[in-house]
Amino acid sequence: MFENVIDGIFSALFVAAILRVTTPILLPSLGALISEKAGVLNIGLEGMMLSSAFTGVVVSAYAQDWFGFETGVSIGPWLGLVLGVTVSVLLSFVLALFHLDLKGDLFLSGIALNILGSSATVAIMFELTGDRGNTSTLASLQMPFIQLPGCVKTETTTTIFEFLCGAFSNQNLMTWIAFIAVFVVAFVLYRTPFGMHLRAVGENPEAAASVGINVKRIRYYALMISGFFAGLGGIHIGMGYLQLFQRDMTNGRGFIALVTPSLGGGTPVGTMIASSIFGFFDALGLRIGSLEIPAQLPQSIPYFATVLALVIYALQRRISQRVTEMRTASGAAFDAAFWGSIQRISILHMLLMMIAVIGVVTSGSMLAAPNGFGGAETAVPAGLLIGFASVALFVVGIPFVRDIFSIQRQWLASALVTIVSLGIYLTLFMALFFELLLALAIGLVLSAVVWFMIGGRVLMRAESD
Repeated sequence: MFENVIDGIFSALFVAAILRVTTPILLPSLGALISEKAGVLNIGLEGMMLSSAFTGVVVSAYAQDWFGFETGVSIGPWLGLVLGVTVSVLLSFVLALFHLDLKGDLFLSGIALNILGSSATVAIMFELTGDRGNTSTLASLQMPFIQLPGCVKTETTTTIFEFLCGAFSNQNLMTWIAFIAVFVVAFVLYRTPFGMHLRAVGENPEAAASVGINVKRIRYYALMISGFFAGLGGIHIGMGYLQLFQRDMTNGRGFIALVTPSLGGGTPVGTMIASSIFGFFDALGLRIGSLEIPAQLPQSIPYFATVLALVIYALQRRISQRVTEMRTASGAAFDAAFWGSIQRISILHMLLMMIAVIGVVTSGSMLAAPNGFGGAETAVPAGLLIGFASVALFVVGIPFVRDIFSIQRQWLASALVTIVSLGIYLTLFMALFFELLLALAIGLVLSAVVWFMIGGRVLMRAESD
């Protein structure tokens, strides 16, 4: 059983699961990124997602009665998508109205929307179905799945093409929308006048207003776009990830989405990577749940990851404040590229430490319940090895997380820790296709490339100068 789970984790199906569970985190995260760039963080994402999911499910179900079965099945999912997202956008408009025009507190207004989304969906669901738990009695529909041409389902994965087919083919339309939206958002933020105005409003609203930018209008747009992405995330949960609505089915994804933009360095691609890490832990929890172990372990893994992410977020905020203070003190002499690279490398250290903590939790579970991992003869040695490696990784990463200047002073040691740690994880993945030694070489090379691209080249150039 344990071997089957390990094989399942490093497989195309597991990657497909990561993409699927990343989608309802990534979509609201993009919305949070846009509103944050405008200086108005959308706290109400959770309630907007719930409202959109509920509306989409109910409308798609009743469309079959309104338009007839055949027509309802054809247009029901699309009608549910449009109306679900519309409800979410309207809620974001209400949030903007209360905050920007009526001068209500943004955080309290957002929390009120979350409470409204949770309670109103249950109340209406009870009126429609007589059930306070879910809408299983309604014949709701799903968004379509995309089958890639040339991909044929096989029992085993032997080539990279088959692996990619298994991972990306037959994904829900909303998953494709989520990952394509990353690059659309990046283009809008950094290549259009609207994106420039939005970022200017978030960085310095007074200066933006002085050059004629309507700050209130931009923030209205930002919150409504944020609601749009939250609505798409809710639609995926109710009509892509599942095919019904359950009470509070977002499970805190709206709150996780508030953290991921900061974990991703405030960029769309970084937000995608941070969201994928949460998706990885969600998928890992589902996969481990097939073992004969206490159910609390797989159920706790995503929450461990969330708590660790909040810690990382707090550390990153502190680091960002120190860099801002240095920028102010240094003036024109401040090297933005250098310190930006330092911040990105520190985020990578933190993410690797997050994986190490999950490894410690898994190790403890293997030692406490060895029967669920193939018996004591298999579980105890593997648990000790995983635990030792995870603790070692955590310990060597602490100096570079506690003090950002340690990355500057000991950049070679930082590079070694990053490349070796990340290389181990990449080696496990590459071992699916290559011999172990070749997989190790490829893993280390790829991890070195990652380190070099996210900031290592800047550190090396600064050291040579």
